[in-house]
Amino acid sequence: MSNNKVREFDFSSHIAVGLFVGAGGFENRAVSFVKRLRKSRLKVEESLLLQYDSQREDNEPNLNRLRLRLMEIVGREPQKVSIHADKPIKSSGEIKRRVEEIAASIIERTAIVDISGMTHLWALSAIHACLSCGFQTSVVCTEAKGYFPPKGDQRKVVRAWRDHQYDIAAKYLQSAGLKAVHILPEFGGNFRPGRPTCLVVFVGYEPNRVEGLVDAYAPGALIVLYGKSPHRHLHWRTKLSKDLHKALFSQWYVRETEISTLEVNEILGELEEEFEVIQEQYDIAIAPQCSKMQALASYLFWRRHPEVQLVFTSPVRFNPDRYSHGAKKTFIYEIN
Repeated sequence: MSNNKVREFDFSSHIAVGLFVGAGGFENRAVSFVKRLRKSRLKVEESLLLQYDSQREDNEPNLNRLRLRLMEIVGREPQKVSIHADKPIKSSGEIKRRVEEIAASIIERTAIVDISGMTHLWALSAIHACLSCGFQTSVVCTEAKGYFPPKGDQRKVVRAWRDHQYDIAAKYLQSAGLKAVHILPEFGGNFRPGRPTCLVVFVGYEPNRVEGLVDAYAPGALIVLYGKSPHRHLHWRTKLSKDLHKALFSQWYVRETEISTLEVNEILGELEEEFEVIQEQYDIAIAPQCSKMQALASYLFWRRHPEVQLVFTSPVRFNPDRYSHGAKKTFIYEIN
């Protein structure tokens, strides 16, 4: 287990980093980290921004905000790499290629990856690219101030989803259905012929995507991990997640538990415990569908156990006005 822990980022400290990687996602928190950095206390050799070609009109404003701020900090235009939700393998390869190009020209062998504006797939692709290039890599993530659906609407969305009123439910859900399931070759694992698969799902608040994932993947067994916020005032969201997925998982023999949405080492410990129990009987796939720090923990678990498979999904469309709003604390986790 790593000795490092998730901690709040200290914006008053002096920072020297070889490479900064960020993304111009549509959430407010996508730009929070860079906006709060102090130029006088920061030295960055190069910066790289992920540019979303899918839903570009939603993501472009924050991309431009990041670009302008990084020009102030670094002193020159950040490099960019275009990514598209419909081309995950090509896009992930492009991220790796651009990081490799940058790595060949910088002295400081450290990287900071701000995953606040990234989907899970792009976040882990960027982190993996930095580590593969030998960078001592730190991951930063800014939590949102608020999330959808709001507490006052939880009964409405549960009732609409339970009663198959999908047009009503869609007004409250973060995305519009499952478009595709993605398994990158690098994270494909090493499955044994004839061995059943156990799918471990970090469940969030998009039952439409999880339902499609489970149907498409058709695992032999399911382990469902419901996220639990570190903030007491958000604990109601765990019950919301359970209520949204109750009908779906009633059709399966499921092992369920609650797990932190933030504490990476705690999440890793839970995955190790589950792995110890089921590894002989099942091959294991992990689908991080909830928090970004859970996705980071899933990746770190894969690094320890590369025979495990990481599974990602993409929606038909994200609903920007039904995602998070605002930004609060920024956290950092240093990968050993």
